[in-house]
Amino acid sequence: MTGMALGKPGGSLVTAGLVAFVVLVLLFLLLRHFVRGQGGWRRFRRRIAQETALTRRAFGEPLRAFRRHRRGVRALARQLSEPRTGLLVRRLLDSAAAALSDAPGAFPYALWLAPETAAVQIAARRLPGPPAPWEDGAGPGAHVWLLALDEQEALPEGAPRPGSRARPLPVAVGMADDACVHLDLAAGPRLVTVEGDPAARLRLLQALAAQLDRSGSGVSVTVTDNVHPHHPGERLDSVLRRLEDTPAPAGDLDRPATTEAVVCAAPTGDQARRLGALAASGSVVVLVDGRAAAHSWALRVDARGRVTAPELCLDADSGPLGRGVAAAIRADRRRTRRMPAAAPRQLPPELPELPDEPSVAASGSDLLSEPATAREQPMAASSNAPGEL
Repeated sequence: MTGMALGKPGGSLVTAGLVAFVVLVLLFLLLRHFVRGQGGWRRFRRRIAQETALTRRAFGEPLRAFRRHRRGVRALARQLSEPRTGLLVRRLLDSAAAALSDAPGAFPYALWLAPETAAVQIAARRLPGPPAPWEDGAGPGAHVWLLALDEQEALPEGAPRPGSRARPLPVAVGMADDACVHLDLAAGPRLVTVEGDPAARLRLLQALAAQLDRSGSGVSVTVTDNVHPHHPGERLDSVLRRLEDTPAPAGDLDRPATTEAVVCAAPTGDQARRLGALAASGSVVVLVDGRAAAHSWALRVDARGRVTAPELCLDADSGPLGRGVAAAIRADRRRTRRMPAAAPRQLPPELPELPDEPSVAASGSDLLSEPATAREQPMAASSNAPGEL
């Protein structure tokens, strides 16, 4: 009995090898035809390198954005938690204002504070030359004075110019590269609208209000209804009647009066007019969620937290601001808990006694608490008229 004939084991391997070789040749010919259509091997390799770099950058951007956010939170928390930094910001603004005493209509309204330098943004028709140790750092469409922080001791003591009715009231609005951007709410119309993405603008409004509500700010904050879901607040009409019936406090330069701050949402045309009149009197600062038909500064924020104000030459990242302010408020609470254990420090007899801490309608931590879902605020039908510098 003869056995069944079997194929040689080497025959199938040779056949598979020949098929693979033919396939590779065909792929090479197709690739060669495609490369010729792209302009040759050199241009093809250059395009492949570009596409690879773009792909690597796209996949690495979330990680870089997270690192930038963390750096911004640390920088803002460090600056806002240190009381001496707040004093430095006010001193720089006061010094720049004193240096502009001979320039009619010129005033500083914003400050970029980096680890080694500071830049003061100035509104002026004709900006005079900066006095030493300031340096001219004017950019396109902006008037800027620069100062190296190691030369701050050479600054003359800034005295308020004659007729000045308010001290600086700076609040941080975000980060620009490695600099913390501070906006002086007392320099402009004192009415600031926050517009743009509903969730992002609510976070920015809360961070600004929480800064005004911090201990030692000299500001009494009132949050009205329809602003925060967890804080019912007083009706805006009632707040307006109370402020309009209250005479303006008579403060002096040595002991400034307490500033009232009103945080509201989407005021009507009549309410916006009354808020503008109170802000123009100099005793009230107004933060509005949404537009307001009044002379104001408008901060526009997108979904990624980028806040811009072209009329102010402002472009910053407000994403890290909320966590930075929260860290500063926690630092305030730690200092408050340590105060009873510390020995009381006597003020020199020539210094005036500090005013009592104003009462506020909501604490800074309450103002920073964010609801689970951000809701769309009703927008006023009238358009905003951003103020000119």
